[in-house]
Amino acid sequence: MYVSVSRLRVDPERSAELVAAFRRRASLVDSHAGFVDLQVWRSDRDPAEVLMVSRWLDRDSFTAYMKSADHRVSHGRIDRELKKAIKLERLEQLQTYEVVAE
Repeated sequence: MYVSVSRLRVDPERSAELVAAFRRRASLVDSHAGFVDLQVWRSDRDPAEVLMVSRWLDRDSFTAYMKSADHRVSHGRIDRELKKAIKLERLEQLQTYEVVAE
């Protein structure tokens, strides 16, 4: 299992707009080989902190998607003003973990 976490900062007054944009996502990633799921998390203590968490079967699948035209299309749909308000604080990657219980 490969997990990518994009830790985003956004103006608190635009946080709901960012979440709404994710809800309207193009869903192009859903059909990519190795994609498992995508969730958006928001801190209940700090609405400016938003995490985008995607799970993949392996790192190669994630890397292939990140280089794909679908990724460029998905990110190209984000409103320019909203995009300016978002700061990628950190990209975290958890890799080579095996799911052993659910």
